[in-house]
Formats: sequence, structure tokens, C-alpha cells
Amino acid sequence: MKLGSGLFAAAALLGVATLSGLHAAEPDNHSPDIPAAIRPLMVDPEQAQSDFIEQCAGCHGVRGSTVPAKLPEIKGRVGWFMCTPAARAYLLRLPNVAHSRITDNSQLADLMNYVVFVLGGQSVPAGTKPFTAAEVAHERQFPLTSGSLKAERLRFANDAIRKCRAPASLRLQYPGSAL
Repeated sequence: MKLGSGLFAAAALLGVATLSGLHAAEPDNHSPDIPAAIRPLMVDPEQAQSDFIEQCAGCHGVRGSTVPAKLPEIKGRVGWFMCTPAARAYLLRLPNVAHSRITDNSQLADLMNYVVFVLGGQSVPAGTKPFTAAEVAHERQFPLTSGSLKAERLRFANDAIRKCRAPASLRLQYPGSAL
């Protein structure tokens, strides 16, 4: 009996240690806090965060990190696309944004402001104005097609690198990718 219970205890301890190790290796999958300074940029910050989780996080990750998926990385990078009017419009013309199931333009502006100002973090150029409902309504009329996305993204990344001193790594869609 003692041998059996000793083996059971050892197996249980090994299982706990293994699960603890797995938990420590997992990325943080909790939504980031919305900084107090960013909250006034949105009508309803909690709704914006919830909309991001429901509409975008399945592909772009709860915290904006897509790795290992081969999708554009948002975390700490998307703000650079706000440095020129054309790149700013590009973000609203992305197919999943322009054709979003969120039909209220103010609500979609909040979602995009959450993406840029919360997930984009330090990549947002100083003085960047938040998206407005009117801007969203206008740009949604000109959605991009999936065929042009990669080339358009690279063009705007190059502009941000040249005009706004964005890091050269912005050319990469995600960390570790090739051009």
C-alpha cells in the first residue's frame, strides 16, 4: 500500500509541476488594462475592448500578438500607421474593418481607437488624433480587397519608416517573417 500511495503522490506532484510549467510558458491571454489617459478617446472603452475580443482577437490575439499565426502583428506596431493620412485611412479600409458586423460608426471608431491607442502603445506618434465616427463612415465606403492588402501594408509601412521614424521591422508583417 505504501508503495502505491507513494507512487500516486509522486505522479500527482509531477503532474502539478508539469501543469505549472505549461502555465508559465503560455502567453498572457488577458486583455490589457486601458490606461486612464486613453479612456477619454473612446465613448465606451469597455465596449471597445469587448468588441475587439469578439471581432478581432480570434486572429490578432487578445493582446494584439499573432505569433505563431502569420498575420500582421498589432501589439506595439499598429500606431505607426497613424503617421500619414493615407496609412490612417488604410486601417479603416481593411476588409474586416470596413465590412465589420459593427454597423455603428461611433462604436467601430472606439474599437479602432482601442486597437491603435491601447494595443499600439508606444508606436502611436505624438499628437495623433483618435478616429471619429464621421471618419469611419467615410473610409468604410472604400474597402480594400484581399488581393491588395500585403502590397498596401508594405507601402504604408515604408512611408512610416521614412516619414515618421518607425522601426525598419515594421516592414515585416509579424516578428520573424520575411518580406
